[in-house]
Amino acid sequence: MAYEEDVPRPGVPAPPWIVTFADLMGLLMACFALMLSFSTLSKPEDFSKAAGSLQGALGVLHGEPVLVSPIELYAPMARGEGREAMNQARQALLEIVEAAHQQENIEVTQGAEGIIIRIRDQAVFGSGQADIKPESAALLLEIGEVLTRVSNPIEIGGHSDNVPIHNAQFPNNHWLSNARAMKVLDLFADQVGIDRARLSAIGYGEYHPLVANDTPENRAQNRRVEIQVRYTPGTDEAGPAQFREMIQ
Repeated sequence: MAYEEDVPRPGVPAPPWIVTFADLMGLLMACFALMLSFSTLSKPEDFSKAAGSLQGALGVLHGEPVLVSPIELYAPMARGEGREAMNQARQALLEIVEAAHQQENIEVTQGAEGIIIRIRDQAVFGSGQADIKPESAALLLEIGEVLTRVSNPIEIGGHSDNVPIHNAQFPNNHWLSNARAMKVLDLFADQVGIDRARLSAIGYGEYHPLVANDTPENRAQNRRVEIQVRYTPGTDEAGPAQFREMIQ
């Protein structure tokens, strides 16, 4: 007499889709586990070990892992003074421009390289002149005071349109644009007190236009002074919090 457990039973075949579904669930679980581990790592070597372990567990590669130099969580970021301080400076600049009702003449933007303050020449200078208007000096002093709150390098660029200039003071647009940039630099250094080691000035003439010099409106837009507060490699680092922010 055969026992019940000795009686062979016919196998029940699994539906074909279950294999693919099981693989998908396994990969999703590995992905979420990896993201969780990234959020808790505190050392670059831990990141390297986790990446290598994942490659081995998933059987992605044969032999040595390709990821031999992974991204380090604490790699320096190009932030310099720090994002928060720069964000606060930008907000203060916007408030100054709005209070002076100069939104049409002064533009403040913040991008990957830092803060850019773009000032049309008519808001600061007379036509063909490099002397700062007395009524505009107070506004530049306010802008300069905000720039003392950060320690990043400041680059001042003078720009013109493509209409040639030639007078007793300036033989060409390069001279004019450079003189305007230097006037702003001297004001920041002498009247605001910004260290000259942080300041640089250059005249670009007509060779870096924002738009084509084909209409009077466009030429007016190209005549400008740009004050750039640049990020520098330094204090901020990409720690776990910044890494989680990038994932989000």
